[in-house]
Parts: sequence; C-alpha cells; structure tokens
Amino acid sequence: MVVQFARHSDKPPTLTCIRDDGSVTWFRAGHNGEFFVAHDLLHYAVETTLGFSTAFYGMIAAGRDLNDFGSQDGRPDERQYSEEALQAEQLVGLIQVLFPPGAEVEFSLFENACRTNAIGDHAISADLLSSIHGEWLRLLDVWRNTPTQASLSLEYPRDKLGHSE
Repeated sequence: MVVQFARHSDKPPTLTCIRDDGSVTWFRAGHNGEFFVAHDLLHYAVETTLGFSTAFYGMIAAGRDLNDFGSQDGRPDERQYSEEALQAEQLVGLIQVLFPPGAEVEFSLFENACRTNAIGDHAISADLLSSIHGEWLRLLDVWRNTPTQASLSLEYPRDKLGHSE
C-alpha cells in the first residue's frame, strides 16, 4: 500500500492510502493538520519498526476507510481492535507526549509512564524505542521539507518494497 501525506497551499494536509488492489481511501486534516501528520507518521514508525500488520495501517491495507476511526457523531467507537492496534495506539500516544521532537528519549521515563498508566511495555527495549523515535524524527524532517503541492510517499509494509520519500 502507498501512504501519501500531501501538503496543500490553501487547505490542511491530506492522507491518501492506495491499497495494493488499487482502491483508495483519504482523509483531510482539520485545523490540527500538523498534529495529525505527526501522529500518523509516528504510527508508521511504530508499526513498521515493530512489524505490526493489524494495527492502524494494517487495517487500512485490509480495507478499512480512513474516515472510519474514533467516535462517530459523538458516540464512542465500540468496534473491536486487534491487540496490535491497541498496543500501537498506546505506544504512539506515549512517545508523542513523552518525547516530542527535540526531546531526548529517556527509557526510564517510558518505563515509569507505562507502569503509572498500567500500560504494558510491549517488550520494547531502549534500543527499539530509540529506533522508533529516530525513524519518526527522520519522517518529520522529510515532511517539513516537502514542498507545497507535493507529497511524502511511503510504502506499507515498509519491507515490501522499501519506503520512498
């Protein structure tokens, strides 16, 4: 699947996913466009580094629409999510809050946050956490340097064809 983050001159960023079967789903960010891009790039870093296949991007590749996540019309999302999907969301949330761009990754802080919030550490080592964070920062840098009216394109899963920017 091709994952494309597009930068526009007159509207917020969009995320388009082109599945291997040729079907397409897309989403336009609201006023929080840069947060949306950072969050979904971190999902990419987490899921591809850990080899997840049933988390956010795996669900999209399997046919789920990008606009079919979270609450709908103020009602909580009651659908079942895979263990990988739940783990990925927890990891993305923790990393994004604890180690934003410019912050140093401190593994003890991550471990303490996992314990405090009753979140399993998902067998994430200090090296793996650093790898995920480093990949996220690299992707954010590529995004920041993506010109207006251009896209950052990635392959999912990453090891299928390698990824391209």
